[in-house]
Amino acid sequence: MTSLSSSRHGGRLMGTTDLPPAFVGRARACPALCAAIVLTALASAPLHAQTLVGQISGVVEDNSGAVVPGVTVLVINEGTGAARETVSDGGGFYVVTNLPVGTYTVNAELTGFKQGVRTGNRLVADGRVTVSVVLEPGAVSETVQVAARVGESVNTTSGEVARVVDREQVQNLALNARNYIQLTTTIPGVPLTNFDAINQTIANSSNQPVNGNRGDSNNVMVDGGFNLNKSNNTAQSHNVGLDFIEEVSIQTSNFSAEYGRQAGSAINVVTRSGSNELHGSAFEFFRDNAMDATDFFAVEEGELRFNNYGWSLGGPIRRNKVFFFGGQEWRTIRRTESPVRRTLPTRAQRRGDFSGTTGDLFFPGTTTPVPNRDISSLITPQGEAMAAVYDAMETLAAGYVDEPTANNAVYQLSSPYDYRQDILRLDYRLNDRHTLYGRYLHDAPTRTSPFGLNINSNLPTVPTEQVRSPYSLLVTHNWVVSPRLVNEAKANMTWWEQDVAPIGDNWERSAFGLDFPHLFDGGRFPGGLPDVTITDYAGFKGPAQANAAEAADFAVTNTLTMLLGRHTMKSGIVYIRTKNDQNGRVTDFTLGNVTFNSAGNPMRTGDAFADALLGNFRRYREMSGTPVTPFRSENYEAFVTDSWRVSNRVSLELGVRYQFIRPIFSGDDRLSTFDPLLYDPARAVVVNPDGTVVPGSGDPFDGMIRAGDGSRDSSDPALDVIPAGAERTLWEPAHRFAPRFSFAITPFRDSRTAIRGGIGLFYDSPRGDITQRASANPPFVDVVEFENGNLVDPAGGRAPAAGVLGEVQGIDPGMKPPRTTSFSLGMQRELPGGMLAEVAYVGTRGRSLLRRPNINRVPFEMLAANAALPPGERASDNSLRPFKGYSNILYYQADAISNYDALQLYVARRLGLLTFTGSYTWSKALTDATGPTANPEQLDDRKYNYGPAGFHRPHIFVSTFTMRLPWWRDHPGLVAGLLGGWEVSGIVRLQSGGFSTVSGDTSTGGRRADYLGGEIDLPSSERSADRWFNTDAFAPAPDERRGTAGVGTVQRPALHVWDLSLRKRVGVGGAANVLFQVDFFNLFNRVNLNEVNTNASQMAFGTVTSAAPPRQVQLGVRVTF
Repeated sequence: MTSLSSSRHGGRLMGTTDLPPAFVGRARACPALCAAIVLTALASAPLHAQTLVGQISGVVEDNSGAVVPGVTVLVINEGTGAARETVSDGGGFYVVTNLPVGTYTVNAELTGFKQGVRTGNRLVADGRVTVSVVLEPGAVSETVQVAARVGESVNTTSGEVARVVDREQVQNLALNARNYIQLTTTIPGVPLTNFDAINQTIANSSNQPVNGNRGDSNNVMVDGGFNLNKSNNTAQSHNVGLDFIEEVSIQTSNFSAEYGRQAGSAINVVTRSGSNELHGSAFEFFRDNAMDATDFFAVEEGELRFNNYGWSLGGPIRRNKVFFFGGQEWRTIRRTESPVRRTLPTRAQRRGDFSGTTGDLFFPGTTTPVPNRDISSLITPQGEAMAAVYDAMETLAAGYVDEPTANNAVYQLSSPYDYRQDILRLDYRLNDRHTLYGRYLHDAPTRTSPFGLNINSNLPTVPTEQVRSPYSLLVTHNWVVSPRLVNEAKANMTWWEQDVAPIGDNWERSAFGLDFPHLFDGGRFPGGLPDVTITDYAGFKGPAQANAAEAADFAVTNTLTMLLGRHTMKSGIVYIRTKNDQNGRVTDFTLGNVTFNSAGNPMRTGDAFADALLGNFRRYREMSGTPVTPFRSENYEAFVTDSWRVSNRVSLELGVRYQFIRPIFSGDDRLSTFDPLLYDPARAVVVNPDGTVVPGSGDPFDGMIRAGDGSRDSSDPALDVIPAGAERTLWEPAHRFAPRFSFAITPFRDSRTAIRGGIGLFYDSPRGDITQRASANPPFVDVVEFENGNLVDPAGGRAPAAGVLGEVQGIDPGMKPPRTTSFSLGMQRELPGGMLAEVAYVGTRGRSLLRRPNINRVPFEMLAANAALPPGERASDNSLRPFKGYSNILYYQADAISNYDALQLYVARRLGLLTFTGSYTWSKALTDATGPTANPEQLDDRKYNYGPAGFHRPHIFVSTFTMRLPWWRDHPGLVAGLLGGWEVSGIVRLQSGGFSTVSGDTSTGGRRADYLGGEIDLPSSERSADRWFNTDAFAPAPDERRGTAGVGTVQRPALHVWDLSLRKRVGVGGAANVLFQVDFFNLFNRVNLNEVNTNASQMAFGTVTSAAPPRQVQLGVRVTF
């Protein structure tokens, strides 16, 4: 058993452990494919997909249009001088693969012809650039030179949907908080779902839906190395600084079999490298709230101090041989978070005086009204402590109105953030055949969260400080075995430590006099507040879910590229190993979890806060501890692709990827799960009508099973109460084959038009917290629940074993890996003026997606019969559940679906004084489970659960632009100094609002509300932050049946934002210059309302609770040379 203590509170996280299908698709392989597989097996060591290199290919013709074979083609990197040589084949075709990112010159020579030179050909990561050359008769000593005519060329070799954001865009666009992940939202198919860019930067989040895929299905990489926390698949290890980025490539649909591990998009950040020219920068960007507008909901001006500064330097150690690049970046942020509105009980209510409220107030458990609605004489000591918490929360509010209305408190709280990043990269060209490069990254962020990181308390009772320290190291070796055979080997390791701990004293029970007895020892922070939910009022939480962890991800990849005639073959093998030692976090009730809800409580008063003052809870849960579990995983993947140039106008890409998908497991097998097929009603315990268990009546763990064979814990007889025998991973590892196919057809000879498309199957490597939740199950942790008791003694004088098992986690042992089929059909066309345009239909079909329903809900017919009884005769919910002895059973299963269809338009111009991109998406994203923890009230009714995904935005328009103003650039002296060198750039966004489902509170928890009829959307003249939609169209559903409201019936506000950057570039001699910059985010200060309360049981129903940031201004200066 592993033990845990905070590194700042007396120790380190330590742990030791020993590490120990169905065929879905096929791709027909030609003999060349088989040859590539054999060569890989013989020549490559275990080894992630090749993503840092690309290829240049083309056709050599004479000026009559005839192909020219036997031409010597030299491809030269303009930055480093590295060159690769090949010869055109009998059809005039040539290809050079495994070229590093950079700008290249293509030189074609043949006796009897002038040299054909094509300069300025930009190659991106995994790019396929077509550079065809026309030779003219003449002497070889004569040269015909042509510069590249477009910054983004038509892809004539494959059909994937992909975009690249180059260094110029990275540097020039007005990126709020200077966060590269925003660049993904400038391309088709990607909605902006996080409106607060600073918050996204602080959170280091990459939770970005792409083309209808969930945000946790992306494969986010740095230089081809995995860059995510495997626990949730959304938190990045490194948020790479803008000055360190060469480009960001985003593959969104039906891309090649080189990419695996996740089923969504592939986002790769390529870091900068040195060249033969010494180059560097120093920069600082500064923001102050004195320059900003005031937030729509703010009651006072919020604080903002944003400092982002650093340096970079790159160049040669030895020309044409060894190059370096390094830098550091700091971010210091002092700010108040965007205002949030919450509902607090009034001061009079906290004293027990409810005379200012409407509705009936009864003596507990009766229908006798309380005189004057005053229960002050009945308040318990625990109720006084609850009131004291709200007294303290009032003092932290920026604004408070002492009236019994919704959203009567506004919070604008400080969230300091300090961050440093270090980067070092070395590139070593040993000779023409061997190239090495290595890259080191280190981040050091410290973050304060006023509502608790991952705790997400509604009130700021538990501010936390998070300290993380991620590192990564990547090493790559490229070996040009011959002009037609290239091998790339890569190793990447990322490791980090994290500690989250509460700060201040509002998280402590003793600060408020809350002293009800715990059933167990209270976990990591035994003096903390419980988690408290009070219907109609803002609840609060303690530090039970504050976590500490150590994690690592190691991947070794080898890729072999072979040219066989017109076939470019690639094959590779990947080995992935992950570790994550952490405590339970995700389901932690060690300090108690209390719900006050008058619905269904026989001791109800009619007001949930009045119930809290009297201590009469609806439900109480507690667990015995937060074990630290050594989670491990090992996965293997392999791929083979064939890029086949069928003719000079037709290209095919065929491939298949194999994935051995093994879920994470515990190194000491301390996991268990509930399996409904193992549950035997004859062995079940007997549950009394009050929800308590009859002692000795049956097996309290009926249906549960432990992971593994039990040998690792044979010395602990206490564990034998649950049999062993489940898979160590709790659900079966899977072997999957994912075929991919794409094509590109150039109908015209000039190669300026391409019809492109494809289809591919992608499998998801599931997030780790699915299995992590199972570490908080019996027998390793005791989890109990009591209903309808009093907080003076939650167990009512009984032993903990008298309660049913509280929230238990289950995993379907036959669960399949989630999969996505993505497909597209479109056309690219090079337009006059150096523009590229594309129109495409893009679709995805998600199947076997994760959801987590509660399979132990009380059936509606039982709820109806129970509700018909007099209040004193009604049974508790836990006595009516189908699996006796349990409360909620949250059961992971992979049977959800999603469907996405979109028309996507894209246009780009990347050369000249005016560069721009424009994208428009018209789409529909539908699903029956928006995320992996979706908990539908109807388990098997797909139609009832099916509707718009939470990230669905029907219309998205995004445009980026940069204009270098041409006036006075060439004037001498003062005129040029003052009036020349100006640039303006910006991002324009127009986006539909998302969709929310209306719910209501019932005696058994939140559930879909009833739709009563009428128009849901209000006329624009009637919409406001206090009533966004027609609330009269909905009402809470009764206990005995499901609600009639559909999924996603309320559309939230739309987004319309202009971000603008104005820059003045001043030359200071040679290539050195100073750039002065001012950025305006939300230039026109448009109020973009955001989240809407859709709980029909709450006073705040229909109100807007937050807004996107107002206009903010940033000043910056950058020195470059």
